[in-house]
Amino acid sequence: MDDQLNIGTLDDHHSDVFHMVHLLDKAIKSNSRESLKPIIDFLTSHAFDHFNEEEQLMRDHNFYDIQNHQKEHNQFKHKIKLIEKMYNENLHTTHIAYSIRQLIDALIKHIQHVDVKMKAMDHE
Repeated sequence: MDDQLNIGTLDDHHSDVFHMVHLLDKAIKSNSRESLKPIIDFLTSHAFDHFNEEEQLMRDHNFYDIQNHQKEHNQFKHKIKLIEKMYNENLHTTHIAYSIRQLIDALIKHIQHVDVKMKAMDHE
């Protein structure tokens, strides 16, 4: 399946999510709590910005499925906040890494099956 939306910044952001898989694998192999921090920082800053940018683009183009899309984004935001809380409360690294893996997998599925619907928008 083609994951590109042909919307420059959004496609770049999606590539960053795929890169998180690589960073998480490295963090798990190092078994270092500190190696999870850049991933969590990325999720708490870039992911939120990405969701906002994507939703604004959908509003600008009267995207037909914006409510469902926003609902999924809100669920992701909630999960990201929970992961950040787990990290700040010093939960075991394995639990945090597992939660990040689940989130990244869900984000990738979202990109491949939900975001792809945005291709129907006129991007001119």
